Amino acid sequence: MKKIFSIIALSAIIGITGCKKDFLSLEVNPNTPSVATPQFQLSGTLAVSANLYNANVVATGNGAISLTTGGYPATVGVWMGYWTPSGNYVPNSALNTNNFTNTAYQIFTQFYLNLSNYNDLVKKGTADPTLVHFASIGKIMKAFEFQTLVDTYNNVPYTDAFKAPDVLFPKYDSGESIYDDLIKQLDAAIAAIKAAPTSAVNPGTSDIVFKGTMANWIKFANTIKLRLAIRQWNKLPAKQAALKTAILATSADGYVDETFQVAANPGYTNDDANSGKQSPFWLSYGANATGAVSLPGDYYKANNYAITKLKNTNDPRLSRLYAPAPAPTDPAVPFFGNIYGSTAPSNNPKTSGIGPGLLTGPTMNAVLMSSAESLFLQSEAAVYSILPGNAQSLYEKGITASFTALTVPNAATAAAAYYGQAINNVSWTASTDKVQAIIVQKWTALNGYGNLEAYSEYRRTGFPSDIPVSTQSTQPTIPSRIFYPATELSNNGDNVKAQGTINQFTSKIFWAK
Repeated sequence: MKKIFSIIALSAIIGITGCKKDFLSLEVNPNTPSVATPQFQLSGTLAVSANLYNANVVATGNGAISLTTGGYPATVGVWMGYWTPSGNYVPNSALNTNNFTNTAYQIFTQFYLNLSNYNDLVKKGTADPTLVHFASIGKIMKAFEFQTLVDTYNNVPYTDAFKAPDVLFPKYDSGESIYDDLIKQLDAAIAAIKAAPTSAVNPGTSDIVFKGTMANWIKFANTIKLRLAIRQWNKLPAKQAALKTAILATSADGYVDETFQVAANPGYTNDDANSGKQSPFWLSYGANATGAVSLPGDYYKANNYAITKLKNTNDPRLSRLYAPAPAPTDPAVPFFGNIYGSTAPSNNPKTSGIGPGLLTGPTMNAVLMSSAESLFLQSEAAVYSILPGNAQSLYEKGITASFTALTVPNAATAAAAYYGQAINNVSWTASTDKVQAIIVQKWTALNGYGNLEAYSEYRRTGFPSDIPVSTQSTQPTIPSRIFYPATELSNNGDNVKAQGTINQFTSKIFWAK
């Protein structure tokens, strides 16, 4: 029997059906819907967001998310020169050639299912003013995840999303128009938090990101606004005045800074073997509760490009981003990646893996937005005179925040010594192109937790400009996007086809360089 619902329509009917014991699952059953309390719904939906941005996931037929070596976050980590597949595994033809299909690297289904739950929180808050904080968090996270969808697919369902059964085949809105409305929604969320009545229920511990500190949610919303504006700034100069006005309207509310980052933790633990309760980044690239190394973690190794770039600038984050490996035992065996501390060829078992500054333990927080990313955004905004402030100071604070997050010993002193070197794209004064310096440093800071954002910034700016392309790629360029999923083509085909022919190398997101 032919399916008649698109995944966006279906997700609106389902809502949240509960949190499984396994933090890495989001399964839905349309035949047994249940009603969740706002607290339970908020914590569960935020936990799934943590999975989506931190776990190396892939879509499955029933809407679940599962660990894989072919997930989108790790794939773009390879495209960005952070990681490379281990030569101990059969070569991945799709990854090496970039000749992938509309079944590869998909995040469409999982994001829309999770967005439906944030949308439901917004509805609850509209119906009950005491739930205004839940609704505001829902709006902020909708903006955060919809930006990711636009940055991945460009045009996507937005105004018609979650309107089932009235709309079963939602139309696609332009990425630019979605961006414009997301800024409005963030403004509305900020205003609602500020105007919340004394009777408003504080989310408390059900807020697994900020524990009910609504001032931090305002700063996070403001930072997303800034990211939305900066992303379009150079490509759409006619909008610059309006974007600056929108940013200045709430700039006094502050931004994510070096004092906190946006990270979730629902109570990750290593106690229950094989339960999937570990932090999603750890479970993806570290080990399970029994200590067995994860397949994605064993599969993805250090990329020679990143190691060389860090070495050439005397960057002490090298040993935090990549795990030191012993000397090679069989130099005749080719490898992918590089040995930390050695320029000699090596056999694959000796190739450096993901480092201890990223893999800190099974209970580690799941980062949604780092302090460094926000500070680099603010630095770029200062360069463009969107925001007041000292661009150099913000740039150097961003570097220091990255050192701190990666637990570089004596982080502040080490960071100052690092950016004090007279090296282009390291020292502010020695850098001829200030925006390039910001983005190159942001590229280093986003390694691991921020692969998706690094990929967007690369497509926006072209920096770092020397990231290598696979020698086997069908075109000598890094892919500019992935395809709409096969499931969406099957279920909402007319609206997908209306987007025209998509090419992974030449079709670009509206803000792309």
